[in-house]
Amino acid sequence: MSFFDKFHKNKKEGGSMETWKLTASGVVQGVGFRWSVASLAQNLGIPGTVRNNAGGSVTITLQGNKGQINEFIKDLPHKISPYARIANITTEKLSNVEKMHGFHVLY
Repeated sequence: MSFFDKFHKNKKEGGSMETWKLTASGVVQGVGFRWSVASLAQNLGIPGTVRNNAGGSVTITLQGNKGQINEFIKDLPHKISPYARIANITTEKLSNVEKMHGFHVLY
């Protein structure tokens, strides 16, 4: 079952652009996590941003179709820095977000 099966029953992956906010916690700061997130997103052609948060978590904002976002979420645990460890990821669909261009690491 894909990530989106929980939200969109009986719909094919792909289609319109959506914006999702993922918040990752665990060992995700100071270990190259943001750069590995950026590399994965760029390889998949997904625009967005990644930034550290106070408290040790990292926020990833992605904009793509359901198939792209699902592939990112599926691949993320396997494509991160070897020093990073994801303990939890929360997701939130965002609305009314302007079109994003490229993927950027924010400071």
